[in-house]
Amino acid sequence: MTILIKNLSYSIDNNLNVYKNIDLLIKKEENGKIKITIGKNLMEKENLNQKDLKIIDGKNKCAMPGLTNTHTHIPMTLLRGISDDMILHDWLKEKIWVNEAKLTKEDVYYGSLLGCLEMLRFGITSFNDMYFFSEEILKATKEIGLKGTICYPIIDFGTPEHSNLDKLLNGAENFIKKYKDEKTVKPAIAPHAPYTCSENTYIKCKEIANKYNTILHTHISETRYEVVEMENNKNIRPVDYLNNLNILDKNTIVAHCVWITKDEAKTLTKTETKISHCPTSNMKLASGGVMPLVELLEYNKYNKYNANISLGTDGVASNNNMDILEQMKITSLLHKAHRWDPTVADLNTVLKMGINSQSIGFENNDIILIDLGAPHLRPIHNIKSNIVYSANGNDVDTVIINGKILMENKKFVFEDKFINNIYNNVDIIKEKFV
Repeated sequence: MTILIKNLSYSIDNNLNVYKNIDLLIKKEENGKIKITIGKNLMEKENLNQKDLKIIDGKNKCAMPGLTNTHTHIPMTLLRGISDDMILHDWLKEKIWVNEAKLTKEDVYYGSLLGCLEMLRFGITSFNDMYFFSEEILKATKEIGLKGTICYPIIDFGTPEHSNLDKLLNGAENFIKKYKDEKTVKPAIAPHAPYTCSENTYIKCKEIANKYNTILHTHISETRYEVVEMENNKNIRPVDYLNNLNILDKNTIVAHCVWITKDEAKTLTKTETKISHCPTSNMKLASGGVMPLVELLEYNKYNKYNANISLGTDGVASNNNMDILEQMKITSLLHKAHRWDPTVADLNTVLKMGINSQSIGFENNDIILIDLGAPHLRPIHNIKSNIVYSANGNDVDTVIINGKILMENKKFVFEDKFINNIYNNVDIIKEKFV
């Protein structure tokens, strides 16, 4: 289907150029590629035939690239609100781990469907996930129609899916082999963190990632405690530790990085390691540190290395939603407050972070429409300002992924029966938790 969005009030492209009073044409070519054309009077200029043409009224709408969530654990939608305002160690031990141990394959499937619906509703068109029963997450992702990099998690002491490391590593390689040729989903591998995975585990995971040219995703320097423990036990900090193991490169994505030094920031940028910034989760769990965004970007500016930074929500158990528009505002305000400098984390910086699908291997050829009709989005002096500082996920009106409309006029294309089945199963699953 060819889609023409007529009379858009605003449109923002991948380079953050702004257009006013414009048309936007989305067309899938014979080779499967999505071609996006922007201009005035495209109906006449492109000589479009109304047959097989979907026309959307763009009045009071802003078109922009789809949003990206580069670090999450989507089945944890099942644990939304199960534990708030707790110390991290108690939160994990008393609420998270004990309840995760009860999750079945089917539970993860329904939690993933719910998470994918939530992301779709908020205009997230691609994401990067790390959770057990990865095949169920991938299945749900395809069913909803999102683009996803689905990372198979590796922990030395096992997961609810496999009880030992060898089975996990074999499972990860088989998972990647099975799905490596998929177009809209990408299998990957995820050693959990330096405090749960040995040197040998990281090396084996990287060997698998290199063998299949896929992403390696891991947590790093999320808390001061884990950094101090590594310094005490190994006399090295986590970033240097992973770099010495040859883990850091352009195919590695590290999440959090809230306790890293300026030298570690240089190492991440020199190795072209991608970084997923999760400010809301870090603040809610009181991790204490703040990712040194300014240093990462300054090092990029003056030394021409790529500080490739994107935004993640983490799981909703430590965030409570997966709203990347909300995450943009929080990111900007956090760094302004932290640095006592209102010029840092500016509009363009956080917008780029919010649409950075390239960091997880996807071309951003998806389009979302923001409804500008609400009072909190008027007047419009600067459309980028309204999106970053005023909008939230509920302002997303339409979502088009890979040339297909999955939400229009804030309504999913799925039948109510399908959605109600997800909600009913989630309500049943929650009864097993404590």
